[in-house]
Amino acid sequence: MTILSRCIVVRYVGEIGASVRTYLRDAGAPVVGILVAVLLAIPVSAQRYYNVEKPKERSTSDTVRVRTTVRPAASRGILVVLVEPILPGQIVIRDAAGREVSRQEADKENGQAEFSLPRGSAYQIEASFPGYTTNRVRSRPLTEQTFTRIRLVAESAVVKLRDLPPRAEIMIDGQLRAAADESGGAVVSGILPGRHKLRITHPEYNEYEDGFEVQEAGEVVSYPRVPMTRVARLEITGPAGATVLIEGAVMGKINADGMVRIDYELAQEAERTISVELLGYQTWSSRERLSPGPRSLSVRLDPVVTSAGVTDFFDSLTQWKAPMDWRIVGDARNKRLEVRGAATGTLRDKIYRDLQANFTVWLPEGVGATWMIKPDGEARNYYLFHISGPGAKTRTPRRFYSYIVRDGAAPIEVGTPVPLLVDLAARASYTINITVSDFTIQHSITSNETGETNDLGVWTDTTQDRNKFIFGSFGFCTLAGESFLVDDFNLEPIKSAARTDKGQ
Repeated sequence: MTILSRCIVVRYVGEIGASVRTYLRDAGAPVVGILVAVLLAIPVSAQRYYNVEKPKERSTSDTVRVRTTVRPAASRGILVVLVEPILPGQIVIRDAAGREVSRQEADKENGQAEFSLPRGSAYQIEASFPGYTTNRVRSRPLTEQTFTRIRLVAESAVVKLRDLPPRAEIMIDGQLRAAADESGGAVVSGILPGRHKLRITHPEYNEYEDGFEVQEAGEVVSYPRVPMTRVARLEITGPAGATVLIEGAVMGKINADGMVRIDYELAQEAERTISVELLGYQTWSSRERLSPGPRSLSVRLDPVVTSAGVTDFFDSLTQWKAPMDWRIVGDARNKRLEVRGAATGTLRDKIYRDLQANFTVWLPEGVGATWMIKPDGEARNYYLFHISGPGAKTRTPRRFYSYIVRDGAAPIEVGTPVPLLVDLAARASYTINITVSDFTIQHSITSNETGETNDLGVWTDTTQDRNKFIFGSFGFCTLAGESFLVDDFNLEPIKSAARTDKGQ
């Protein structure tokens, strides 16, 4: 066989750092430290080579040596079949009636097969080899030695693999084409010329991906030992951007879709400590018993809760992630926040679970006022509450509305609007009092002119996805195109009794 080498690029699916880091940690030498930096700086892709074999053409001048002998006076002769090009093809011999009388594989070195058969008869010869069109010819009547050449025409290429995990599945161009036998070998035929993608999978081993090229039919693409190692194939879901560590070694980051897949080298079942870290959140850590094969873990990180409260008389907006439309109005002795525009504004770098809050509000346009409870970092999930003033156009005037905002979508109204008993006036001010305990929120409104208090009731979130709303900040926004004024803002966290649950 003529052997050619072609450079390819190999990609190991999953993290490659586990075994490297384990080795480096155990070695501990300064030179090894340099090796760490070099190895971890190498991209996941690496160069390798595969061999491309082309069968050798047989020359008409080649000497053919016949190994089988018969006695001169015997009634049997030797039928010598020569496969062209030289291939270890499967040779089947049939008599004139089509009955199979013998079969064997031609030798690899010479593509030659020899059959001891009765003399005087002509035989049907069938030759086949993966990637080639099967050919059939008829021999001359057999004498002491009869030579027959049979040509096979290539129609596709073959991929050969060895030293794979038994029962590993071989996919080419996304289609399952073969499975490794118990010896770890596999042969895939029927590969047409062109570029192809190879993927090898096994439940207990890292996935292997590669690209190879077939230039012409008849090639045999042979791979050396494929680097597959027994691994725990971890699928970890959690907050995007979080870092995953195993035994203190960084293994990867959770992707934007909330998932990361890690191949962790593991020869046999063992306990390992898995940790997940994200700035601003409490570290999640668990001692897990891992074994080679797939394993799924779902991780929830609780934010680091702010212990300090907030008091703001709105001399500036430094404590808020304020939109461009917000502004400070009033004179130097009596400043207020004017909330206006479509964008939301929240407290800067504050996260709470249970809280008490109160603030003073004016409705100069008489349309209403809106605030947010527990908005997340991107203000995509939160509870929304709105007081409609006497001049409301899109909602019933003098009502208290409750909403949920999920994943940045439009607010969804929850509960029945509560009538406001206090008389809302454009020039009057009102104090809003809020108490939040987990998923239960209580409101009241007090007129600063008359002292009349209106209990707005208690609302509890019982929706299935309420865990999105355990933690968050506080903010203001508009719901009906209104603008309103806020002053004397005060928020204090409530120190609740220690909980034994996780996220409830």
